Amino acid sequence: MAKYVKKPVEIEAITYEELIKIGHGKPIELEYNGYIIKRYDDDRYIIPTLEGDMLLGKDDMLITGVDGEIYPCKKEIFEKTYEKV
Repeated sequence: MAKYVKKPVEIEAITYEELIKIGHGKPIELEYNGYIIKRYDDDRYIIPTLEGDMLLGKDDMLITGVDGEIYPCKKEIFEKTYEKV
């Protein structure tokens, strides 16, 4: 079995709280990087990803990938995988 390491790529990411600020509160839906994000309940949003809809919660980061795609990531995994530049 071979081992691999991630190539160093720069991504953008925001917290749940930063997303809420962009939406000026907790809107029913908002546009972010060309994607429509819809509120699921008081604490979560539906994020359209390449793999289908996923939920973004208060303890998640919203990542914009190298091709402009968006997807949620748990903060603890994000912190183990990425560092701020």
